[in-house]
Amino acid sequence: MRARQEKRNKRRKVQAYEQLVHILKGDGKMSTTSSFIVKDVTTNFKDYEEEFFNLYRTLYGDIDQLRFKERLYRHANPLVLLAFSDERLVGFKIGYEAEPYRFYSWAGGVHPEFQKHGIGRKLMDTQLEWVKAQGFHSIRTKARNTNKGVIILNLLCGYDIMGAYTEENEPRIMMEKQLN
Repeated sequence: MRARQEKRNKRRKVQAYEQLVHILKGDGKMSTTSSFIVKDVTTNFKDYEEEFFNLYRTLYGDIDQLRFKERLYRHANPLVLLAFSDERLVGFKIGYEAEPYRFYSWAGGVHPEFQKHGIGRKLMDTQLEWVKAQGFHSIRTKARNTNKGVIILNLLCGYDIMGAYTEENEPRIMMEKQLN
């Protein structure tokens, strides 16, 4: 019985890895004329920083780039996923290990011209597969209460609402997904 369970677990890990490779190859379709690809650029994020921070400013306003990079790299197991359409950066999903066995999905977004084409979902699915392959037991995120699209996407992807709180005078929703 134990051998069967171990074999099943091994098969699941192989399937998860194969699915991750498939996702990273970028088969996401946006329309008949355009497609997108998701890339893990964690090790070479520096090559994409300028494009990334331009997109971030488009979505959320000004940003302290140094503080952002310090936060990202002071945590273990960072992950930086970028989505491209015809070599143009159109989306991102970033996270890191918050504590043993829990991953924190910290920042994400899709350029307004490219929203509603499945890019956010593809970024989330790619991040989730990577997190599972790394052996995390859960993934946590939070969203501004005004960002209904992100909240709905998280709920559709199996996240549970863990609570609400106020940060910088804005209501936030804390969500978590169990992976085991």
